[in-house]
Amino acid sequence: MKARLLFLFIFISAQIAVAQNAKDILDKVATTYKQSPGFILSFTINTNDIANKTTYSHDGTAHIKGNKFKIQVPDGITWFDGKTQWVYMTGGDEVNVSNPTGEELAAISPVALLNLYKSGFKLKNKGEKTENGKKVYLIEMIPEKKGSDVEKFDLKIDKASNLFTSISIYQKDKVNNQLIIKSTKEQSSIDDKVFTFNQNDYPDVEVIDLR
Repeated sequence: MKARLLFLFIFISAQIAVAQNAKDILDKVATTYKQSPGFILSFTINTNDIANKTTYSHDGTAHIKGNKFKIQVPDGITWFDGKTQWVYMTGGDEVNVSNPTGEELAAISPVALLNLYKSGFKLKNKGEKTENGKKVYLIEMIPEKKGSDVEKFDLKIDKASNLFTSISIYQKDKVNNQLIIKSTKEQSSIDDKVFTFNQNDYPDVEVIDLR
């Protein structure tokens, strides 16, 4: 009996240590992004629509500063100033304004995850691997809320820099997205105006307020 109890104690302690380790890793990532003057990223997004048996991909760029971002892909531009989001579709005649949820933001910007992981998620450190000559952590985030549209996030983090290298989002509607970060360049500064939609740049676009 004592041996069984000892084994159970060791097993539980090991599981707690793994969970804490995953959180510790994400804490370091959060500090790296939030203390930086800003980053410019280039990335590829691969989308796999399992239900409709379609796959497609596109490249893009992102300006990131704290929890603010501007993301530009061929289909459009998204601005987020920390509270308000503006979405403009290329060639369109309107921009939609909203106050998105954390999960909605996480589907767009990697840094949005850094406002989510501290509560409402089961974290798991799945170990390390070498990719493109770099050691990366493998972290899994599973929402604890039953009504979540997301099944899980799989994160890859550069062990040396504490920066994301890829984020995979698995959704319950079977449309899965993988964000592969091709380059991350730290900036000396990024003006906050970058993260806000400027009506003067789009004089013929109608602003649709969805808040």
